Order: sequence, then structure tokens, then C-alpha cells
Amino acid sequence: MKKSRLTLKIFSLIVLCDVVDSIAQLLMKKGLLNASSFLVWAGVLIFALNFFIWMTILYKVDLSIAMPAGSVSYILVPLAAMLFLHEHVGLVRWIGICCIACGIYFVSQSKRPAEESP
Repeated sequence: MKKSRLTLKIFSLIVLCDVVDSIAQLLMKKGLLNASSFLVWAGVLIFALNFFIWMTILYKVDLSIAMPAGSVSYILVPLAAMLFLHEHVGLVRWIGICCIACGIYFVSQSKRPAEESP
């Protein structure tokens, strides 16, 4: 099967996957902090949902494109940790997160070698 390039629809699916992953991470962390097995298991179930979303993404786009674009979670998790877990994210970490965001943009704009013009 010919894989399609990174369209807005596929990128949106990747962002959804990262949002679901971030929610699962938060639930598990919160569950472990509060000794709540319900939150931990909810996180595990959401990870299972995330698995099926990821399989759909891999069916539609090359792994070499999907994986870097899936790095949106590196942006979402620190934001969510600040908002919901009251963690501190320092300036150096935010600079790194901005570099990751730039990398996501560049990967999303890249073309396959056969598509590049001479």
C-alpha cells in the first residue's frame, strides 16, 4: 500500500493520539500519587485506546513521518503537568520544548525523496 503524506487529517489524528497519551500519563501519575488504583487502571485503558489510534496512523502514513510528528506529547505533557499536577517546568526545558516544536514543523513539511523536485 502506498502511504500518504502528512495531511491535516492525519496530523490531527496524531495530535489526538498525543492528547490521549497525555491524559493516560496524567491519570496514572495522579493515581500513583494518591494511591488510587482506579485512576491507574483508567490510564491503562486509555493507553489501550491509544494503541488502536496509533495503528490507524501507521496504516495511513510512514513511520518516519508519524513518529517525529507524534512528538507533540513532549509539548502537551509538561503543560498538563503544570496545570494539573502543579509541577515546575524551568526555562531550559521550555527552550528544549520549543526546539522540539520546530522539529515537528520541519518534519511535517518534508517530502518523500520521490516527491522532491530537482
